[in-house]
Amino acid sequence: MPRRDVAAVIVAAGSSSRFHRSKVFTSFGGRPLICTTLESSCRRYVRHLVLVCRPEDMGRMKRVLKRCVLPARLDITIVSGGATRSESVARGLSALLGKGADTGDWVLVHDAARPLADAALVGRLLSARRPGVDVVIPVVPVADSLRHIGATSSEAVDRRDLAAVQTPQLCRIEALVRALGTQGTNGLAFTDEASLIEAAGGQVVTVEGDVRASKVTLPGDARFLEEVYLGSTATVVGFGYDVHRFAPGRSLVLGGVGIPDGPGLDGTSDADAVLHALMDAILGCAGAGDIGAMFPASDTQYVGIDSAILLSRVLGDPRVRRIGIVSVDVTIIAERPRLGAYQAPMRKRIASLLHVGVSRVNIKVTGNDTIGWIGHGEGIATLCVVTALRPHQESITVR
Repeated sequence: MPRRDVAAVIVAAGSSSRFHRSKVFTSFGGRPLICTTLESSCRRYVRHLVLVCRPEDMGRMKRVLKRCVLPARLDITIVSGGATRSESVARGLSALLGKGADTGDWVLVHDAARPLADAALVGRLLSARRPGVDVVIPVVPVADSLRHIGATSSEAVDRRDLAAVQTPQLCRIEALVRALGTQGTNGLAFTDEASLIEAAGGQVVTVEGDVRASKVTLPGDARFLEEVYLGSTATVVGFGYDVHRFAPGRSLVLGGVGIPDGPGLDGTSDADAVLHALMDAILGCAGAGDIGAMFPASDTQYVGIDSAILLSRVLGDPRVRRIGIVSVDVTIIAERPRLGAYQAPMRKRIASLLHVGVSRVNIKVTGNDTIGWIGHGEGIATLCVVTALRPHQESITVR
């Protein structure tokens, strides 16, 4: 079977009412949970992906995608969802079919809140495709005893013939379109595609599921899956240092913010000493070398380049995208110019570049007590410490 020829719709448009906040953005292995969902489910087979999210999450989802380590050839579209799961799936399917791409006869429909459904599970679904089958679903045995709870009493339920249904579910596109079109006529609400297609007369078959592909519903679910199946996370620390002499005739840029009160710094790029130290600290967390090796001064393409562009390239490195930045602490050592008024703008700018909250970024400014060439006002030095989370195990991450 050809690799990477499958279409998928991943639904992230739920209200997360029992989670008390948007669960697809909750921390999982140091990054938003949706990153692990996309990386694990789209690792091998998926070529065309439609990601369905709440309208108010569209901007945030686009930013989060930049932190995901996804195959280069994965074609991604983001659309807004509807009031119900079926409406969200219908919108995703419509966007998929409207792309005009060769998506084949089948589509995977998956819950964004199941982060550990991997390529092996997808492979089992694909292997079960055959004529006469309209939907293939993964199931796992029910391990716990069950009871039916009534208003005044309860009674045991025989679990021997019961199974828990998971996603992704592999649907024949024609059958799913037909089922979605008839849903409004029967007055029923469906919680998954299999029950919807079956109600419309479709044929369902099952394959072995995976207990790891559990759905995150309550806050403790994410922590449990993270600790048991990802091996929890490690806290890592990176350190960066940069120093530049003043250079007359150049503009001063620190932390991505223009500083009109002083001369610029000497360097190949815009000589933003803050962002340079920050980049080295981030690369240190990821074990990914330093900016001298990544952006050699001998390469003319970096002459005068905005350091924010270099930072975006650092953040795009697959090794860096596996970590989740917890905090950034910067110390600027300069006798001149006075930088107190620029600390808040630098915090906001760095937080924006890193796609983290401003509270995670701290900027300190100090002098050198007239000691040495920095103390004599000849240049600026910057120190930076970055704390990040990195999964102990990276077996599900795309390489």
